[in-house]
Amino acid sequence: MRPMSKLLMSAAAVMMLAAPAFAEEMKCDVPDQTTWMSQDDLTAMYVEQGYDVKNIKIDEGCYEIYGLDANGERVEIYVDPVTGEPVDAMSEEGSDS
Repeated sequence: MRPMSKLLMSAAAVMMLAAPAFAEEMKCDVPDQTTWMSQDDLTAMYVEQGYDVKNIKIDEGCYEIYGLDANGERVEIYVDPVTGEPVDAMSEEGSDS
């Protein structure tokens, strides 16, 4: 195996092992849904910031927003359900932001 291939394989292995740790960070620990923002308020908040919100789901205790950013790129944003602040986001290319 060539040195570059070994390096790429090692990097891929590290990323696969780290993925569960990153996923763990995305959980929102807000069990009481009475304190959550409404989906309408959350949509309005992100529209004001230039997003085109297509869909909102609940995943791992977070709101998960699907839509387009101001540049027209698809985004998936996990947000705290109480504050509406982003917990994690991914663009169409799949890179974290």
